[in-house]
Amino acid sequence: MTKAPPKQHHYGKIVVSSALERLERIAALIESLPLRWPILFFVILYGAVAVATAKTKLLWDDEFFTLYISRAGSMTQILEALATGADQHPPLFYYLTHLFTVAFGTSHLTVRLLPIFGFGMMCVCLFHLLYRRTSLLWALLGMTLPLASSAFYYATEARGYGSELGFCALALLAWQRVTSSSTNRPQWLVVLFFACGLAVSSHYYAVLFIFALGLGEVARTIQLKRIDVWTWLSLMGGVVPLLVFFGTIRRASGYSAHFWAVPIWGTLMDYYLQLFGGLANVLVVGAVPYLVILLRSEAREEDYRFEIRRFSTYEVVAWSSIAAIPLFTMILAKTVTHGYIERYAISAMVGAVVLLCHFGYAVAPRPRSFALILCTVGLLYFTAHSIWLIRISRLDVKRLSDHMAILESHTSSPFVMADITKFHQSSFYAPRNQLQNVAYVADPQASVEYIFKDTVDRGLLDLRPWFPINVVPRQQFVAEYHDFLVYSYLGSWTWLTYVLLPPHYRTELLDRIDANVLLSARLIDRTPAINGVSTRPVADALFNRMSKNGPSLCKQWMPHDDFCDTIEKQRQESIEGKKAGNSK
Repeated sequence: MTKAPPKQHHYGKIVVSSALERLERIAALIESLPLRWPILFFVILYGAVAVATAKTKLLWDDEFFTLYISRAGSMTQILEALATGADQHPPLFYYLTHLFTVAFGTSHLTVRLLPIFGFGMMCVCLFHLLYRRTSLLWALLGMTLPLASSAFYYATEARGYGSELGFCALALLAWQRVTSSSTNRPQWLVVLFFACGLAVSSHYYAVLFIFALGLGEVARTIQLKRIDVWTWLSLMGGVVPLLVFFGTIRRASGYSAHFWAVPIWGTLMDYYLQLFGGLANVLVVGAVPYLVILLRSEAREEDYRFEIRRFSTYEVVAWSSIAAIPLFTMILAKTVTHGYIERYAISAMVGAVVLLCHFGYAVAPRPRSFALILCTVGLLYFTAHSIWLIRISRLDVKRLSDHMAILESHTSSPFVMADITKFHQSSFYAPRNQLQNVAYVADPQASVEYIFKDTVDRGLLDLRPWFPINVVPRQQFVAEYHDFLVYSYLGSWTWLTYVLLPPHYRTELLDRIDANVLLSARLIDRTPAINGVSTRPVADALFNRMSKNGPSLCKQWMPHDDFCDTIEKQRQESIEGKKAGNSK
């Protein structure tokens, strides 16, 4: 009697098991590497992608605040600009940005060097936070997870969020070393003090991270039944910037009445979905197929997992409190600041990553190869997503060039750009002679009436002495011009299109690009504008003191930045294309 051939599915299980064993050997080989190699690999990959992205991305509204205020030079001048209350970032952030541009020259890259450095420091700190308690591969996963999150955007945005993340992660690392009886405790106490201070000096909401660490220290005090005075004093480093810049903070609170980011409890439900949206892709592509393969494997799982240390209760309290920062931020916004947007709670990601990787290491089957698969998929996702972002940046240059081409044929007419982003970018990237009749018309009262916020109009009016853009109060503009052009869109960030209606105005559509329209407007009844809120004239407005001719500010302020040349070349091509289209 002949034997039946082995079943096909049994052979498949053998093949799968063999592949898993090879994967396990590769993972074990990686875990035997010296510590410096994974970090060096990350630094090279992250640095290359972050630099390439920063060099080819247009500046936008908030980044222009950073560029213009940091150009003030001295801390005294920066404080004068921030005394208006028009921007809520701490003064030290602007001064550090100023130092970077002084040291390396002003460019799209150097104005973003501080967040690039900060975000990278956060990732490296996460590696060291996890390495002692899990394994090299899980520490590598913790270091790379932020790259697959939406937070990576802030690594190349010239605002304080990237540096805030870096100093917050450094503060947590220092606190871990201080509380684990490290032999270098005095040095780590100093690091903890300055990391807390620099985190809050990057963004005021980082004080909630210090608060979360404080909750962990309270739990430690209860557990040890004694107060660690030196640790508490080091945590107080986060309070120093609040005390030093209290006057600036108080003046900025005047903008809270009609702030653009209204706190809504329901948005808390979406916080981690938005932050870790990319991570979901990594889990679907990497974890799900791997777990299916494990189910089909006949290999017995080897129990090689290192002994999982029992974490102290106070550490779990600290990590959980950090992950709960969105809740603390919403409570603070509802009761004090009246402003909430997800990025204000971005430091929560540090606690979330630490918790996720500790939990994964504790419960994941075959933790070596599982972490290797997730790292590989995460890095591939990061690389592909970064290439896509760079391609999108090129399309953004093309779109902006098409918008700027509109100015070429209307340099002699009063030209109002009510699209604030296009106004900011055109004012920086277009030649100076094309901007002399281009203005943003501001009226905080009308802004509140039609779009329920006045942050943009109030801020631009207050910052005219420091911003090289032509911002004109509505009353002044209406008194000077009855016929003008308007380039805008219908949306939640512009009020002007809502008032250009009969019987006060007569308008005609002249052109359209994407969602923006070019209108010819004629004022018929001046009464609504005359009754608007008056704004004091600013004799020393920077725009009025600048040359009316010459190349763009991009070329003047960043003479060695090739990206400025790329934008100007694309602008010329858009002008030629528009002329060719009109001649047909």
